[in-house]
Amino acid sequence: MLRASGETIEGPGASDLFDVFLDDHGDLVMVVLDVRSSAEASSGFLNAAMSQTRAALEAHEPLHAVVSELELQLAARPGVEAGLVILRFSQAEGRVEVLNAGMPAVANALPGGGLNVHPALSNPVGRRVGEVHPYELVPLIWGGVWLSVSDGMTNGSLETDSVRELCAKLDLRARGMALASTSGDELYDTLLDLLPAARFVRDDVTCVVVGADPDARFQSGIHSH
Repeated sequence: MLRASGETIEGPGASDLFDVFLDDHGDLVMVVLDVRSSAEASSGFLNAAMSQTRAALEAHEPLHAVVSELELQLAARPGVEAGLVILRFSQAEGRVEVLNAGMPAVANALPGGGLNVHPALSNPVGRRVGEVHPYELVPLIWGGVWLSVSDGMTNGSLETDSVRELCAKLDLRARGMALASTSGDELYDTLLDLLPAARFVRDDVTCVVVGADPDARFQSGIHSH
């Protein structure tokens, strides 16, 4: 029913992590984490941050509680903040929870040809203590495709036009479902074709695609590297 594929092209210092999984309620959850720091963050810290975030999401905690737990982890490391995208797809309720904190806009290509974008509604987690990180509730439309990227994919830009241009280059409306069904290696090659060689060496590049496939209503496929 929901298909997902994701990939990260690593830059000179690891900063991105993503995960796609089913939570305890059977909802598909996609999370992208982009840790930014004046000093290089260790891979151990990155993995711990993602592991605890995933554990909270697997337990189907409210998104504000998930963010609060991440905020506590980051508070122990002054100067560290994290861009965060969470998409939680509830098939039973026919809706998607969309949280975007300090990341490029999340795109949703609709089966009728439209494209909705969901820009960041708050700063990265950890930049301001106690900041509220709101999220949106939007309908889960079958035949639609969701795209989330780290700012390495947009050359550091958080402008919605950068994401719209990327969707056009990917031909997300026409190819989105195929991208969501592809392997991580194939998605990696697709991303390389879109990135000038000089761009991605400065930062990690992460891209995750989720498709609500109306022709596979009783299946769930996840492909990632």
